[in-house]
Amino acid sequence: MTVSDLDRLRSRLGRLEDLFPGCHTEMIGGSLMRNPVRPFPGRTITRLRADLEARPPSGWSLVTGVAFVFDRENEFCPGLAVIPAEAEAEDSGSYQPGLIEFVAGVVSPGGIRRDHDVKPLRYASRGIADHLVLDPPRGRVVTM
Repeated sequence: MTVSDLDRLRSRLGRLEDLFPGCHTEMIGGSLMRNPVRPFPGRTITRLRADLEARPPSGWSLVTGVAFVFDRENEFCPGLAVIPAEAEAEDSGSYQPGLIEFVAGVVSPGGIRRDHDVKPLRYASRGIADHLVLDPPRGRVVTM
């Protein structure tokens, strides 16, 4: 996939996301997935971010609200990711998944299988070993 292919994909998803205000939107397995934005996941990620920012790793930055484009069929927007500070300084809306050192997400009620089965495999396929899944529907935290 070329950079221009990725740019086209991102701009297409950006336009589609604008059609669904109040929804968290991702591309998973070629399908557009929408989940309503809810207060609990946002509070959870905010608390995790505050805890991590209290002791930031040197040379790394915390990002939220950005996309990681894996391929034409998969673009994830995790609740929180840790990427190199120099990449974060680019202030982009999307990044390559190979930049991720750590990723965390909050399971949505309709996304249990995606968040426990699909995403961890995709992250692992890119060598992202540190993946935290916060699962309020089941009342647990899973590290993958």
